[in-house]
Amino acid sequence: MKVLLSWLREYVNIDVSPEELAEKLALSGTEVEALKYLGENVQGVVVGEIEEITPHPQADGLAICKVKTREGTFSVVCGAPNIKEGQKVPLALPGATIQGIKVEKRPIRGIVSEGMILSEEELGLGEDASGILELPPGTNLEDDLKKLVGLDDYLFEFEITPNRPDCLGVIGIAREVAAILGKELEIPQFEMEEEEPPTSSQVEIEIEDPELCPRYVGKLLKGVTVRPSPLWLRWRLKCAGVRPINNIVDVTNYVMLETGQPLHAFDFKLVGGQRVVVRRAREGERLRTLDGVERILDSDMLVIADETKPIALAGVMGGEESEVSSLTREILIESANFKPVNISRTSRRLGLVTEASIRFERGVDPNGALYAARRAAFFIQKLAGGKILRGEVDAYPRKISSRELLLRRKRVNQILGTSLREEEIKRILESLHLPVSIEGESLKVTIPTFRVDLEREIDLIEEVARIYGYNEIEATLPQSRARAGYLTFEQRVEKIVRETLVASGLYEVLNYSMIDPQFFEKFDLPEDHPWKRGVRLANPLSMDQSLLRTTLIPGLLNTLILNKNRGEKSVQIFEIGKVFRQGSQVMPEEFKMVGIALMGSWREKVWYAREEEVDFYDLKGDVK
Repeated sequence: MKVLLSWLREYVNIDVSPEELAEKLALSGTEVEALKYLGENVQGVVVGEIEEITPHPQADGLAICKVKTREGTFSVVCGAPNIKEGQKVPLALPGATIQGIKVEKRPIRGIVSEGMILSEEELGLGEDASGILELPPGTNLEDDLKKLVGLDDYLFEFEITPNRPDCLGVIGIAREVAAILGKELEIPQFEMEEEEPPTSSQVEIEIEDPELCPRYVGKLLKGVTVRPSPLWLRWRLKCAGVRPINNIVDVTNYVMLETGQPLHAFDFKLVGGQRVVVRRAREGERLRTLDGVERILDSDMLVIADETKPIALAGVMGGEESEVSSLTREILIESANFKPVNISRTSRRLGLVTEASIRFERGVDPNGALYAARRAAFFIQKLAGGKILRGEVDAYPRKISSRELLLRRKRVNQILGTSLREEEIKRILESLHLPVSIEGESLKVTIPTFRVDLEREIDLIEEVARIYGYNEIEATLPQSRARAGYLTFEQRVEKIVRETLVASGLYEVLNYSMIDPQFFEKFDLPEDHPWKRGVRLANPLSMDQSLLRTTLIPGLLNTLILNKNRGEKSVQIFEIGKVFRQGSQVMPEEFKMVGIALMGSWREKVWYAREEEVDFYDLKGDVK
């Protein structure tokens, strides 16, 4: 999850440095993987105003621009098609560096250019290299160019654990920041201008499987104009790792990043019968998704359909047939909630992982769907015009409510080794937007639906610990009357045997307790031999590991063979381990045994002595 510092500051007053904030977040359990200053590769770029444009005498496609800056006036050769007099532009002066490239005075077709007017792509703000970046008309020459375009900012990259889906939105991260810094969280408030007719008179929404889709909100806009998004929106999406597409799709992605609630925008004219049905896919049903791939669906997958066909793969990706295009004029915003397990299974079965599926499979707050739909409608009207139809269609068959957990003060202090009072515990939990009421020495804590990870009392104790500060908790040893442990007689004997064999020059090996039942076919053993009283596994990993060993010999022999095949001529090993034999009882009999195996020479040939191969008497000596 990548978040700009300036974006966080819209929701909470941050009065510490980015580095200090990253450290505080890490100490509270929100790991910051990387922190980057965005303007480090742009130096020496200022605001300029094009005062005069004259054609280049030696090149038809070039022009000579006189650009006024706070440093003076410079003559710059430029070939961009969108230059005009009076424009405020970013100008890289001689000596400036752009993405590691140094700008210098240089002749272009016989005319010296004293700088470079930059495009959005050259500044690293986006992909548009078709022309220069035009700054807002009210821009002053004294303005800091980096602050003006968003380069004087820091980008945090967070590692969000699977149990914290609420932190997959900027508001969720801001909530953590506010709690850590002791500040207030300011969730954006906005007012929409809605018009008749109501949304409910234009679209019908039906949920056939409420278990897989607890809630589905639809909101309608008409008369919108699809066009490229403004620079600030494209820049924030780019920093978050999302590719800008157009103002409608970009808004749905922006609100998803802000709230953690995935959204989708349908071209409402392409929704057959003006009806949306949330249902299971029919076996073998096909849907071409937005990535241009035709998907073959099965009945375990959930789809969004119109009256005849599927138009989106629920919680994963929209369909190509209802995609927003430059011709789109009516938008249906989808803000829904889906069962995490179903989305996870669908995503993996199709090999299709998206920003939406990542959030849905971890758990999205069902009570945040309405806010996100309205927020998206507000931004779409602001950037694409049109009118927002009054109200929305909110299919919510069984409302999901907050839960309550009881937290004991004594238990908190017992686990953490602290002496916190009820008021302090209450303050910490309420800073995380967990309402608390004190009942004697216990606290009744309301768990909002956006905190799916809080299920037990110990979870609340962890919340208290991380916000109070792990580094503030004194390190102490737990009190105990238990005496120090000691080795049993069997353990002491085993220790003596092991140390004696190691002192004799043997190496200890550990082999699997499962062996190949075919091993004993190599020996002419009677049927009642103890080695043949093996216990077979009901569900072995493989046939050559399907029998519990009745002796240590198979493992030791395989170790010798493995070493010999790898060129090792002399091996002296031992193993201490259990063997298992079928007896008269239901459970097998277990014995701990010692096995020794020798191979090759115990002394190689040297100038003062001959090579001596191991024999029975060497083995007998080790045993004695």
